[in-house]
Parts: sequence; structure tokens; C-alpha cells
Amino acid sequence: SRLNKWKQMPTFSKWIDLFIDGFALLAGTILCAITILLCCDAIGRTASKLFISVSWGYSIPWAIDVAEYGLYLMTFLGAPWVLRQGGHIAIDLLVEQLSPATQMRLTVFTNIMGVLVSTVLFFYSCRVWWTSFRENVLIYETFVFPEWTLLSVSPITFFLMTIILCRRVHRPTGDCAHNKAKSGL
Repeated sequence: SRLNKWKQMPTFSKWIDLFIDGFALLAGTILCAITILLCCDAIGRTASKLFISVSWGYSIPWAIDVAEYGLYLMTFLGAPWVLRQGGHIAIDLLVEQLSPATQMRLTVFTNIMGVLVSTVLFFYSCRVWWTSFRENVLIYETFVFPEWTLLSVSPITFFLMTIILCRRVHRPTGDCAHNKAKSGL
């Protein structure tokens, strides 16, 4: 059934989904890399204190900076996938009590609000990116690099989220019933 759904989708929509899946895969890869990096850093510090008898211990000096930037990137790269999958947090105790028609109207309304918020965030993230690029702002940490390279992911993320929410407005589904079936342990 998923293959039939894929064949029926317009080409633009297929490309957007592939892009979102690629972002999610990249986010997962970053998570694995950060986990390995921080484990190696902790093992190195512990091993050097146990076996080499130095007071300072061995550490990967850039591990924390890379982990910080990786967490930022993971969040922005994974957000469109989570939104598309309906994996966001939904508190729907009151919404469940409404009639299906009212639930559908409320779903469309919240998706329209999401489109507006994502569009505003897209606009301002583009402005922040452009300002950083134009003024050649540099980040001085363990590494020195242009700030705009790190900011590049946010406009793309908000653009993708706007598209996902527009799809939902165009083809609303009963989010409450869908999330209820997936919720719980």
C-alpha cells in the first residue's frame, strides 16, 4: 500500500519526501557519531587516569564543541521528519471529546497556524542567515568558521515544515485517532 501511495504522489512531493528522509538519515548519523565521539572521549579520560597516572587525563579537546553543533544540527535536520510522521507531542485530552467533524476543523485550523508560524520562522531565519553571511560573522571556539554555515540548515528546515503543514491543510487527516493508535507503551 505504501508503494501505491508513492506512485500516486506528484513528483515535487516525492522529491520533498526524499529530502526529508535524507535529512532524517543525516540526523541519525550525527547522533551515532556524537555518541561514539563522547564515549571515546570519556574512555580516554578514564583510561589515562587509571593507567598512565596523570592528573589531567586524556581528552578530545574539540569533542564538546562538535557535540553542541551536532545537537543543533540534529534538531533541525530531524524536525521535518518528526512532523511528517506525526511524532510530535500532542496533548489531545480535550480534543478527543469533540465530534469527528469538529476534530477535523480543529486539525485544519492548527495546521494553518503551523503554516503561518513556519513561514514567519522561515522568513526570519533567512534574514539572520543573510546578515551573518553579509557581515561574515565568525564563530570562535575550538574551530573558527563562518556562522552562516551553521545557520544554513534552519531556513531549509522551516521551508520543509511549511510544505508539510500545507499538505496537511490540503489533505487533513484525523490526527487524534492516528496519534491515539500510536501512543502508549
